[in-house]
Amino acid sequence: MLFRFIRTVLYLIFRVADLAILVYCIGSWFIRPGTRAYEYYYKLARIVEPILLPVRKLMYRLGYNLPVDLSPWITMILLGLVYRILVMLIVG
Repeated sequence: MLFRFIRTVLYLIFRVADLAILVYCIGSWFIRPGTRAYEYYYKLARIVEPILLPVRKLMYRLGYNLPVDLSPWITMILLGLVYRILVMLIVG
């Protein structure tokens, strides 16, 4: 029972992180400074950017300087892997 609760909480935390990254990416296409939604986008950026920064630094060191930023998608994949590893370690 406790393991199911822990797994559910972990699932929710990681899905909210994925959703925040996705909303941040989509918002970057449409929300510009001066609009009403920019204040909320800026707050979301302050949460999401520290999560994306290590992947961006790693991509830069490896020489992947692409015109499209793939760090959000790589981060989401890595978050999924971390979730699966944590569930395997905790639940078994």
